[in-house]
Amino acid sequence: MRLISAEKPVLPRVSGPPPVSPWAAVPLVALAGCVDAIGWLRFDQLFVSFISGTSTMLGIATAGAQAGRALALGTVLTLFAAGALAGAASGALAGRWRSPVVLALVAALLTTALLAPAGAGALPPAAWAMVPAMGMLNTALPGVGGVTFVTGALARSMEGLVQALRGRAPHAAWAQQAACWAAMVAGALLGARLQAAWGDAALAVPATAAMLATLLTALAALRR
Repeated sequence: MRLISAEKPVLPRVSGPPPVSPWAAVPLVALAGCVDAIGWLRFDQLFVSFISGTSTMLGIATAGAQAGRALALGTVLTLFAAGALAGAASGALAGRWRSPVVLALVAALLTTALLAPAGAGALPPAAWAMVPAMGMLNTALPGVGGVTFVTGALARSMEGLVQALRGRAPHAAWAQQAACWAAMVAGALLGARLQAAWGDAALAVPATAAMLATLLTALAALRR
């Protein structure tokens, strides 16, 4: 029997922050690329945000019985997952303040890494803050998803381009995905230049950028 409008069940409203524009991810991808390049050059070829590459290297190190290397890579994966978990939990509790809260945590961790002692070993002290910061960064934007998955971004860009040329999708969709890939490359270029010029102080730039992003997203949350 068909329900009349008065009898239709009312679905519960899902609370949480509204989705943001996918273009908001582009500067965050550049930030991740910058930190990733600094980490790669500083930590003996360890990625701090490119987890696909880290996973591949873990398999290679394990196959080669390189216990120390495998342990360092496994620790990076664990720290990244822990950061993503903490970012998701903090964002869920923050509601519409999700982005500024998570980005503030990212900025705090990057600042901690900047001030950390040089250290030694397979995973220096700064890495213990940089890696979870990148995990958290992936949870900063509601409705956007991870910001450092550029392999998927490039593939989606090409798929979107085909659909746009067929008139089945807007060109802005594939352009945004391509912009994310380009932002990662540009950020990595900047990070490499900063590391070469400033050494351990290079993290001051992405840490400051994360603080600025916190302020901008907080202002946006106030206007909602």
